Amino acid sequence: MTEGTAGTPTFLFTDIEGSTRLLQSLGDRYGPLLDQSRELIRSAVEAEGGRVFGTEGDAVFASFPTAAAGVAAAARSQSALEGYDWPSDGRIRVRMGVHTGEAIESRGDYVGLAVHQAARIMSAGHGGQVLVSEATRRLVPTLPAGVELRDLGEKRLKDLAAPERLHQLIIDGLDDRFPPLRTLDARTNNLPVQLTSFVGRAELAAARGAFAETRLLTLTGPGGTGKTRLALQLAAEMSDEFDDGVYFVQLDAITDVELVSPAIASALGLTVSGAVAPLDAVIDFLGGKRVLMLLDNFEQIVDAAPDVSRLLREAPNLKVIVTTRIVLHIYGEREFPVPPLGLPPVGAARMSADEAMRFEAVELFVERARAVQPAFALTDETAPLVVDICLRLDGLPLAIELAAARTRALPVAAIHARLDQHLSLLTGGSRDLPGRQQTLRGAIDWSYDLLDAPDRLLFERFSIHSGGAFLTQADAVCGPQTELGEDVLDGLTSLSDKSLVKPDLAMDTDPRFAMLVTIRDYAHERLTTSDDYEDLARRHAFAYLALVESVEDRLLGGQGRDISDRLELDHENLRAALEWGVSHGEVEFCLRFIASVWRFWQTRGHLAEARRRIDQVVAMPGVAEQPPELLARAYAAAGGVTYWEAAVRSTYRYYSLALEAARRSGNDSLIAEALYNLSFSPLDQDEIDNALYAAGKPYLDESLAIYERLGDQRGVADTYWGLAQSVGAVHKWDEAIDYAHRALAAYRQMDDPFRVGWGLYMLAGLHSRLGDWVDAATELRDSTEIFAAARDQSGILFNLAALAMAAQAAGHHERSIRIGGAVESLRGTTGAGLIDAPPDFIYFTIPKRPESDPEEQRWWDEGSRLSAEEAVQYALSGLDEVRASLEATGPVPPDKPELSGQ
Repeated sequence: MTEGTAGTPTFLFTDIEGSTRLLQSLGDRYGPLLDQSRELIRSAVEAEGGRVFGTEGDAVFASFPTAAAGVAAAARSQSALEGYDWPSDGRIRVRMGVHTGEAIESRGDYVGLAVHQAARIMSAGHGGQVLVSEATRRLVPTLPAGVELRDLGEKRLKDLAAPERLHQLIIDGLDDRFPPLRTLDARTNNLPVQLTSFVGRAELAAARGAFAETRLLTLTGPGGTGKTRLALQLAAEMSDEFDDGVYFVQLDAITDVELVSPAIASALGLTVSGAVAPLDAVIDFLGGKRVLMLLDNFEQIVDAAPDVSRLLREAPNLKVIVTTRIVLHIYGEREFPVPPLGLPPVGAARMSADEAMRFEAVELFVERARAVQPAFALTDETAPLVVDICLRLDGLPLAIELAAARTRALPVAAIHARLDQHLSLLTGGSRDLPGRQQTLRGAIDWSYDLLDAPDRLLFERFSIHSGGAFLTQADAVCGPQTELGEDVLDGLTSLSDKSLVKPDLAMDTDPRFAMLVTIRDYAHERLTTSDDYEDLARRHAFAYLALVESVEDRLLGGQGRDISDRLELDHENLRAALEWGVSHGEVEFCLRFIASVWRFWQTRGHLAEARRRIDQVVAMPGVAEQPPELLARAYAAAGGVTYWEAAVRSTYRYYSLALEAARRSGNDSLIAEALYNLSFSPLDQDEIDNALYAAGKPYLDESLAIYERLGDQRGVADTYWGLAQSVGAVHKWDEAIDYAHRALAAYRQMDDPFRVGWGLYMLAGLHSRLGDWVDAATELRDSTEIFAAARDQSGILFNLAALAMAAQAAGHHERSIRIGGAVESLRGTTGAGLIDAPPDFIYFTIPKRPESDPEEQRWWDEGSRLSAEEAVQYALSGLDEVRASLEATGPVPPDKPELSGQ
């Protein structure tokens, strides 16, 4: 239950029978008829004191405070529908279901098992028929005049639960004769009763769509993904299409391929004599019958796949669903990798209980928690913890169910705190489940035991990667073939076939593979006890050092976005590599690593983490004894991170050390770069001010002379950019703008998007300082678009702050405040403290939260919930109007426009 309004409403669910056929035959005429049917139902519902709370396709969902009202509304609706003068070729007939049960009302909608049960009851009926549950019947003291109930007996609905007693509403003047109900009882089947409800409607719809296109659907996935439960529900949903039955064949206890055919025969109820081969008997029985067969847990007898192929070949109306961790690789097979349950996006803002319950993984946790702890309630305080639990368990149904079972003895916060020990925490499944499903470890053991020796070794070795790996790094770390016993790509493909790794088919030339967290935990636990572990950890660290060093020079160029996107995917591996270097005292390794990766940290908003790691590295024993060239680069990286944090004294210290090391190296290029860097923090002081930047001019002049002597075009352009700041700090506006234009022109000639973006930002800052907001707005648009395309979080942050001020200067108060809220949120995630202390010549500053006006605070809060991409889209979408207002008002006096709260 959530913190919504709890109660026991009665639900009326309706659906038009044959709507697809009507739509195809009537075309545009169908829409008005659909609207008319809805209006008739709505009027009947409201006449009985009910409320229509939703529609979906041809369905209508209504709720009532009493069971009697729900039944009366159903009778009134059917009478109105049957009495309406429909066109001869467009008669609308509606099936209805009425059920009463506990549910939670949230924002006008309902959540709970009763909602799904009402839908199941409705779907069992036919057009013109009203089905009523036993729960509702017991709560109706008196039926409306002209209405009776006919007991239809116990029926198995397609939720695979125990039989439900259903009743039919008999309404005077309306036909009461209907075909047999669309329940599991209507077709021969041996589908087992399920004690829990099915969660995973999106996966079910996708699987049903896939099965429509094949006769053999293979549901694949590792242990715990819910293959069997999905397959059972799919079979139940489709039972109406198979006149001759639906058969479930459980194979998990069978390890001998010769016993597969007898198991199928037994499930079909055949008695096989010794004179007839079991498979021949099955084929003879099936003949031309329309049968659906579900073969469950096929992985340990995958060599029996030819038997399945023969069944499909010789029984032309047979369709088969197979659940397995290993694909069968037979003709006509359609693989359906079972996805995790629907999850909230990683990094989503704090969710309320109502919002969280809209995701299937959270819904499953809550339902299973209530099964063991009826008083369990999902609250706004516990919802973020449950969301994180589901995310960290990859949306695996078995893992979530086992975690939810712990609510019998542990509060949610305690379960969340113990998730670092996935495998030991996730025990205690139902005793009537197979042993492999009672614990997550048992489920993965089952797959591990089926691997051959090379695959086992690769399975363990691949777990050294955190969050997956591209083939290039996996090859370098897990190989070579002579050592592994197989080619790494072939082995990963084999593990993918066995559902132990997941390939990412979106990658182009360098495929990427990943393990679910729970499976990786299992494999890594085995790896850490092997003799290979230390060697693998070292290989892993150096593979990722090689990666960051190979892309260092391209991080800010035209390929910067793609490279940073790749590093973001490998961020866990980068962290693990650097942590290995620190823990093993590998000083040179660590200095090389931070020198190469710091720009990725800065542009993608990881400054707080970068600062912690850099401080840790430079404090390692033996740093001072490293080669001066390496020290110059590493200290420059350290200074770059602290500069963006606006930690002036630390920046001065690191940049001074970098210059000292560069001079010792004798490398003119390093010296020029170090001089340029030190110009941004040339004084040992606490705050950023004009004097700080003005003091950098001598360093820039010396740097420029060296770059010009070396013929380094990029270095010259960078120095022009720095000089624009330095002379702007002493209010030499014309000179500053000239330097900024020269820098921007050079950057454009070099086709360097990162530097073009900052060149535009510099010009916009100087123009706005002089009151020219019109040109500034144009430059800010171009700069913002560059940084947004690169996903450069620091560049986006600074430009959004400037766009907030532009909107305020134009009198667009609401837009300015909304953007300000987005700036505050992004500032908190990037750690870019530099924006908090802008010098007056750059002019832009971070907005402050409104303190008193409730409407302004609402605007701010709405802006703070925007993602960086959404904030950019919002800011740029109104920039033409902002610019038009600025053009109309003319130059703005060179005083900063007052932002709300300042």
